[in-house]
Amino acid sequence: MIEEQVKRWALEQRRGASAAKELWPTITVSREFGSQGALVGELVAKQLGFSFWDQNIVRAISEETGARDALAASLDERARSGLDDLLADVILGRSATQREYLKQVVRIVGTIERHGAAVIVGRGAQFIVQKDCLSVRCICPIEERIVGYAERQNVDEKEAARVIKLMERDRQKFIRQHYDKDVTDPTHYDFLVNLGRLGTKAAASLIIGGYRAKFGKLPPKAQAD
Repeated sequence: MIEEQVKRWALEQRRGASAAKELWPTITVSREFGSQGALVGELVAKQLGFSFWDQNIVRAISEETGARDALAASLDERARSGLDDLLADVILGRSATQREYLKQVVRIVGTIERHGAAVIVGRGAQFIVQKDCLSVRCICPIEERIVGYAERQNVDEKEAARVIKLMERDRQKFIRQHYDKDVTDPTHYDFLVNLGRLGTKAAASLIIGGYRAKFGKLPPKAQAD
């Protein structure tokens, strides 16, 4: 996936001298843990013909820094203390610290944004992008997230509730620690999408409609109605 996308970008760059490419603004999707926001983002990307970036950002960092996937994932969207980073520095090298990881995230998100036509899920991308973009946050009532997560992961609801609360706490601390923002503040987004009221397909259609309303048009190859 990542290699294919890089090859497409390289091909577009080679053709750039003879044909100007229209830059389609990026979409960033923030999500409550367990809300299925990543799935919605993937549907949006597919319907618009955009590249989709979620866990593959972690893999891209692993490939470029030589860090193991599990190590990069351990730094992803989780709050860590200065002591955590110091220990990682000593044991695993500077590339393992969350500070260095974030530098890589900012660089990769910036590259994605420059090429446009992309949906980026999580990683605080809404606070990284420099140009105008469509920024949405997917939410869902905690009760529904607990039931859904328990079913998808085949765990009981007590364990699902524990995981959801832990991940939500870590994500919120991560954003506040590194971006000095409240990820739950609705004023950071163009609009919120309540997946407790809408299914994933309807939510994707709503986001695509918001994209059309904000930017005046959709890509020619868009599959949206």
